[in-house]
Amino acid sequence: MQFEKYKYMNKRLAASSLAALSIMLGSVVVSCNSDDDTNDYDIDTGYTPETMYSSTAITAFNLKADTKVLANLDSVFFTIDLEGQKIFNADSMPLGTDVRKLVPVIGTGGSSKIMIKYTDTEGNEKEEEYNSTSPDTISFSSPVKVTVTSLNETYSRTYTITVNVHNQKPDSLCWGDMAYSVLPAIRGAKDAVTVEKNGKVYCYSTDGTAWQRASADDPATPVDSWVRETVNFGFTPRLSTLTATDGDYYVLSDNGTLYSSTDGLAWSSTGKVWSWIYGAYESRVVGVAPDGAGYVHATCPEPQGYVASAVRADFPVGGTTRMLTFSSDWSSAPQGIIAGGHIANGNLTSAVWGYDGQAWNKFANMPQDAALDGMTIFPYYTFKTNTINWTVTKQSTIFAMGGRKADGSLSREVYISRDLGVNWHEADSLMQLPEQMESFAGARALVIPTVMHARSTSGGGWESVTLRRLPAWCMLDGFYGSRAVAPITEWDCPYIYIYGGENEAGNLRDIVLRGVINRFTYKPLQ
Repeated sequence: MQFEKYKYMNKRLAASSLAALSIMLGSVVVSCNSDDDTNDYDIDTGYTPETMYSSTAITAFNLKADTKVLANLDSVFFTIDLEGQKIFNADSMPLGTDVRKLVPVIGTGGSSKIMIKYTDTEGNEKEEEYNSTSPDTISFSSPVKVTVTSLNETYSRTYTITVNVHNQKPDSLCWGDMAYSVLPAIRGAKDAVTVEKNGKVYCYSTDGTAWQRASADDPATPVDSWVRETVNFGFTPRLSTLTATDGDYYVLSDNGTLYSSTDGLAWSSTGKVWSWIYGAYESRVVGVAPDGAGYVHATCPEPQGYVASAVRADFPVGGTTRMLTFSSDWSSAPQGIIAGGHIANGNLTSAVWGYDGQAWNKFANMPQDAALDGMTIFPYYTFKTNTINWTVTKQSTIFAMGGRKADGSLSREVYISRDLGVNWHEADSLMQLPEQMESFAGARALVIPTVMHARSTSGGGWESVTLRRLPAWCMLDGFYGSRAVAPITEWDCPYIYIYGGENEAGNLRDIVLRGVINRFTYKPLQ
């Protein structure tokens, strides 16, 4: 999944809608009189009917500043949808914002009267005329109707104004719609690994005697519906090293021989002996190979003129995260990163290393507690709220979790980086692993977009996970902001799938966990 940059759309200009209205009205207002005849509107007011109608448009809307209600209240961004006659703030205000006594500031192209109809704090329906010089406070606890009448009092338009406020704390990071399923593995599986290639998900597994590959286009496919095939390796693979590149598949045998396959079923030796595979870099696989008393960097297939360089003493030679690759502004080549693992002397490391296709460089350290073997890493998102105009921005974020400590116990910490792996910190408490989620090491994570529907439900063999009771403000009820006009019936939701791994005893975890940040699962506001 590539990292993306997200920008919020500028406020929709009213001019284009007004022009469209003018053209539409102009097409039906045609004079059939003689040259001496003129339109009565032109004689009496100097304005045409289309101009009169355009004066019913609300061209600006905001709330008057009131620091007792919310800092920068007057800067809250409101979308004006002239066509739908709706005005709303797509980015909801913070939990607890009191909207019962707000002063609206309404701008028009010139109107004779503006009437506001609302429900007061006692539930009474009220209607009053808007006074731009000394407007009264209005309760926006429920939608407010505003009717704008044209200069000549012939035309009017009614708008619905909605002030959205989060029912719960908007920026808490928590595991939301979480479910689990059994691995699509061979019966009695003792080892398994899952990879993604060309839009499909493949799960390799063994019961210690036979080997099987199960595949599906959609990872949410019920486990019984995966396509299963027998794999004849002809050797004993170390499944934890199995890697799918843009080209072939690669895996190490139990004696370190590197094998490759074009289809993932028939395998052949490359003639190389490695000790670890970091992951895929485009169509190549990148790893480390033993060299006398030390190690050298290795890649396959080797580019022309490739010369293996010695591994530094502080460079990990095993147990790292899988390589995560992404594009960045400071490099024309994709950037790959790995974290954690153990160095040649057996000590664990929390260092983060970057690879540009030619050389490795250490550019960061995770917190010392992240010196772990078998961490799971994946790209995802977090959200940041701008407290000046109360808009929410989606941020590309790298997550790292799980892994085994030096004493053999498993870590439950979740770490995140919002700057492509340069700086790391422990995630908020509500993004940490829930109590009901077993600790793990060596699991594989895939992030796969799922189309959400307005009436989506879970199912297909997935069982809900009852999480620890979360504070009432945790569950998110809003999206980061849509400016769409057409009704939204579906939207992309990136689900995290965590496959297998091992438990504290070192045995296979025969489950798949599916999680998502709740904010993604809610229908975008319009």
